[in-house]
Amino acid sequence: MDLFENYESEYAQLVVGIRQRLTTASQLAPADHQAATRAVERDLSEAQELIGQMEMELLALQGAERSKAAPRVRQYKAELDQVRRDSKSMAKSLNEANRRALLGDPAQEEVALESDQRTRLLSGNERLAQGSRRLQESHRLALDTEAVGASILNDLRSQREQIVNTRDTLMQADSHLDRSNRTLRTMTRRLMTNKMITTGLIVIGVSLVLLILYIKLTR
Repeated sequence: MDLFENYESEYAQLVVGIRQRLTTASQLAPADHQAATRAVERDLSEAQELIGQMEMELLALQGAERSKAAPRVRQYKAELDQVRRDSKSMAKSLNEANRRALLGDPAQEEVALESDQRTRLLSGNERLAQGSRRLQESHRLALDTEAVGASILNDLRSQREQIVNTRDTLMQADSHLDRSNRTLRTMTRRLMTNKMITTGLIVIGVSLVLLILYIKLTR
């Protein structure tokens, strides 16, 4: 019976160790998953051997000891089957985690794809908004340029009118100058004529005086 109990103690320690490995396996890095799986398989194999040893010892027991030990062996076998199923589930989870690490999680890939599409859509909307703003700015600049051009045309038209008015004024002034020149020339001619007449009258008057003096002196 002592040997049977030793097998029980070793089995219990193995099962506790296996359960701890199963509990902490998900926290391991992907590179350590394979080593953890092999360690669990090794401990399961050793636990199965211990149950086999207990079954052999069970055959050697008699009476009450055998009746007392047999249910425990069946319990250990059922427990080991459950641990083995948990181990397979753990291995499947680790394999899936490794696959996701290598290939990516489809759900995450879909989320990433949707996020990328959303980012591209937002980027496209932003580019469209920027293009619209640039178009509006260009339209505003065109309107401003048109307004400036219209103002310049109005200024040029006003300056042209001023130039035309100045030209007309100059032409009128030139006409007035021509008339003034003609008037001055006429006045000059009249002045010369009057001067000649006056000179002639003076000469005639002097001649008459001289003639009168001569006549008086000759008598």
